Amino acid sequence: MLVSLEKVIGETIDDASKDLRKLSLAIHDNPERAMKEHKASELLCNYLCSKGFSVEQQAGGLETAFVATHTSSAGADGLCLGFCSEYDALPEIGHGCGHNLIAISGVAMFLAIARVLDVCRVPGTVRLFGTPAEEAIGGKIKMLDKGVFEGSDLLMMLHPTAGYSGSWHSQCSLSMVIEYFGKSSHAAMAPWDGINAGSAAVVAMQILGIMREQLKPDWRTHGIITHGGSAANIIPSYSRIEYTVRTGWSSDLETLRERVLRIFSAAALATGCTHKVTEEFAYLDNQDNQVLGSMYEDLMRKEYDVPPISDVGGSTDFGNLSHRFISLHGMFDLAGTGVPNHSEEFAKNARTEEAHKRTVFAAKSAALVAGRCLVDTDFWNQVKRAHNEKGNR
Repeated sequence: MLVSLEKVIGETIDDASKDLRKLSLAIHDNPERAMKEHKASELLCNYLCSKGFSVEQQAGGLETAFVATHTSSAGADGLCLGFCSEYDALPEIGHGCGHNLIAISGVAMFLAIARVLDVCRVPGTVRLFGTPAEEAIGGKIKMLDKGVFEGSDLLMMLHPTAGYSGSWHSQCSLSMVIEYFGKSSHAAMAPWDGINAGSAAVVAMQILGIMREQLKPDWRTHGIITHGGSAANIIPSYSRIEYTVRTGWSSDLETLRERVLRIFSAAALATGCTHKVTEEFAYLDNQDNQVLGSMYEDLMRKEYDVPPISDVGGSTDFGNLSHRFISLHGMFDLAGTGVPNHSEEFAKNARTEEAHKRTVFAAKSAALVAGRCLVDTDFWNQVKRAHNEKGNR
């Protein structure tokens, strides 16, 4: 059974490898930031349409999101498997998180499982979700709220990093913008007439720095002042902070959120300013599935002969999906260099032939895991039990 799956999946992804490489390079060489990924989305949709798949664009009301769907020739009365592609870039350094590779890994797994459904005459459906804005506003969260993922029995995606893992527990993350409003005045002639919004931002950042001494080991807070004033001789009437808080578990996120919100309020009170906090969607911690993750890691270990990494850090909007659906967020080693994500060197490595080769292998491995869910009832029952037990932790 597994040998047959391996052959179908391997041949399908190998046949598409050259096309996938072209897509990857085109996305990498034209980096587009969150919600502006028009070229990347169009490239992927056009490719999928050229292969005869049904593609819904602007999924969930997001201009650059899409959903491609294929139903087995044996009918739809089976599992509905979904894969996610990301394709947004980072400011300044482009694809420093390898989303060009995440894009094609999703396509590769989708093609492979579509082929498995037809060749093996297994009833079911496979969908590829084009998910924009992972690095900024959490496109998957918006799509989740719009019901785009409903009906999915299993959701999977792959992500390059400095190692591999099938059990990545990401950090929860909540980003917010804090604005302080004061009163401008001449800093030399009448400073007493001013209310310094810049000072409010500085006070807030100082208290936040002091607070870190009392944070749990897996909690993080970090941010920047994006506007503190316009001229040194003018008391600034406006300031702006971009800030992020992270926790290891969703149950802790509200506690840390309330603590930092009190600090932002205290800075306003101390300086006489008013303030406004605008919060983005919270990225929840990724909930791994031990059965899916173990099989993925076993397949990866055969290739790399090293243990999986245990601590990567970072956050993802896929975590929100993992709280609702059975899921696997597989990590794979970008290029064997140990270079961290969100760096210029990582972006350069994401364009290499070696990175493409590793992406293809990871896609084959993850597709084998998904394929086994389709054809092995006992295995799928184990996966479901692991998911239910996870919900009781």
